[in-house]
Amino acid sequence: MKAMLTILIGLLLAACESKPLGPVPLEGDDACASCRMVISERRYAGELVDSNGEIYKFDDVVCMLRFAHAHGLQQSSAKYFVMDYASGNHWIAATDAHFVRLRSSISSPMASGIVAFRDAQGVAYAAGQRDNPLGFAELWAKNLSETSADPTERAAGK
Repeated sequence: MKAMLTILIGLLLAACESKPLGPVPLEGDDACASCRMVISERRYAGELVDSNGEIYKFDDVVCMLRFAHAHGLQQSSAKYFVMDYASGNHWIAATDAHFVRLRSSISSPMASGIVAFRDAQGVAYAAGQRDNPLGFAELWAKNLSETSADPTERAAGK
């Protein structure tokens, strides 16, 4: 009886295992859920955790946004995280981040040039860049066709 109770409790605990509510570390072979490229430059990365706790990893902030829009996700129906460009290894809740488009001489994996900063120091760096800093709500509403996701455009310097 005691063994049966132990097994039952173990099964119940396994069934109640919760999924992560936040970002998980990037692994060396992780691929973008949108474009399938290996995430090789982590400072441009993003992660999305949907309402079921499924985690999707992205090589570029714009890949994450395009994926969310294409799958009918709302800004409030998932949790979005972006890597702090300055550190390259600290996740930020996208709603707390400051987004900027870097000059074309520095481009992201999918050529959007959109990067995230955690704090005002990053925003000060970004002040010399192409656009004014945006919040996540502004970036979410932005016309994503304005940002390149075509590697041929990146190669052509567009």
